[in-house]
Amino acid sequence: MHDAHCVSAVRIEIALVRRTNMKVMLVNKLIEIINYLLNCPHPFAVFFYPGEKEPELVLQQKNAVRKLNSFSDLNNKEGFVFAPFYISADYPLVIIQPDIHLKGYPSIAGLEITNSSGKQPSEQIQEVHFDIGKSDYLKLLNKSIDEIKSGEFDKVIISRTISTNIPETMTTGDLFFRLKEKLNNAFVYLVSLPGVGIWLGGTPESLLAKTNGSYRAVSLAGTVPLNGGGHEIEWSEKLKTEQQIVTDFLADNLSSFQIENYLQTGPVTECAGNVAHLKTIFEFSGQTIDERLIPFIEAIHPGPAICGFPKESAKEYILKNESHRREYYCGFLGNWKMENDVRLFVNIRCMKLLADRAVIYVGGGITSGSVPESEWDETEHKAKSLLSVIGNN
Repeated sequence: MHDAHCVSAVRIEIALVRRTNMKVMLVNKLIEIINYLLNCPHPFAVFFYPGEKEPELVLQQKNAVRKLNSFSDLNNKEGFVFAPFYISADYPLVIIQPDIHLKGYPSIAGLEITNSSGKQPSEQIQEVHFDIGKSDYLKLLNKSIDEIKSGEFDKVIISRTISTNIPETMTTGDLFFRLKEKLNNAFVYLVSLPGVGIWLGGTPESLLAKTNGSYRAVSLAGTVPLNGGGHEIEWSEKLKTEQQIVTDFLADNLSSFQIENYLQTGPVTECAGNVAHLKTIFEFSGQTIDERLIPFIEAIHPGPAICGFPKESAKEYILKNESHRREYYCGFLGNWKMENDVRLFVNIRCMKLLADRAVIYVGGGITSGSVPESEWDETEHKAKSLLSVIGNN
C-alpha cells in the first residue's frame, strides 16, 4: 500500500512538471509571436482580462490603422477599441478590426510565424521625450489647488511622465508577461498601432462592461500605498471626498439617462499592485442603455477619476496647463461589440514604448485638501509597479 502511494505521488509530480513545462513553452511561443507581430504592418492587441489565465489576441490583417474622428464613428463597428484622453488629429480614436480573434494559449500558438528580433519598426521610435520634474509638478499642483479654492472646479487630475531605459536583453513580449505577473488582477494589455504607437499597461479601472444583458460601471478613486501587514486601511476624508465626486458623477449620469433602477455597491477597498483605491460598483439593465450606448460613453468619459469635475472645465484646464500630451493615457480600451460583448477599461497604469525607452504616465486627483508633496509621493507609488517590470524601481 505504501508503494502504491509513492507511485501515485511520483505520477502526480511528473504530471505537474509536464504541465509546467507545457505552460512555459506556450508562454515563450506567445512572446515570440508578440515580438514578430511588432515588426509587421498589422495592428494588434494581446491582453488578459483581470484574473484570467488565458490571453486573447485581436489581429487586423487588412488595411491600415482605422482612425476615427468621433465616438459616433463606432456605430456598426466591432473590434478592439483604443481611445485617447481627448480625440484630435494627432491622437485619433482607433479600432482594430478582428480579422483574427483568438482565445487561449493553444489557439494563439497556432499562428504561423518566423524568427524575429523583437525590435519595433523605426517609424514608431523616432521620438524625443522630456520628463516632468518634481519642481515643475509641484508648481502646477499649487496653481491647481488655488484654482479649486477660487471655485473654478472641484477636482482636477494632474499627470506627469517618467521615462526609463529598457534593458537591451528585454523584449516587448517579455515586458508584457512580467506585467501580467505583477498585476494579475488588472486588465493587462499590449497594443501595437503602426504609425500611432505601442502601448503597454495593467489597468485596475473598468469604464463599462456588459455581461448577460446587464451593464456594470465603476467609480474608482482615492489612492494609498500598500506597505504590507494586511491591516485595515483607514481612508482619510480627503480621499473619501475624492472618490465620492466620481460616484456622484456616475449616479447623476445614470439619472440623466433615465436609469433609476440600478444596484449600487460600495465603496470597498480595491488593491491594485502596490496601491489601493476606493471602488463603488453600479449595475443596471442593458435595455435602458443599448440604443444610447455611445452617448452614454461620451457622457462618462473622461470622468472625474481621470479628468476632474466639472468635466469640461477640468478637461480644458488640463489641456491648457499640462506641459505634455496625455495621448492615450486616461483614454479607454477593450472589446467593442466583438461577440456582442462590451468590456472597456480606463487606460491608467500604462506606458508608451519607444525604441529603447518607456514613457510611464502617472497622475493624481487634486482637491482643495491636497498636499502637493503627498500628491508627488502618490505618483511615485503608482509608478513603482511599472518601473519594477522594466527593472528600474
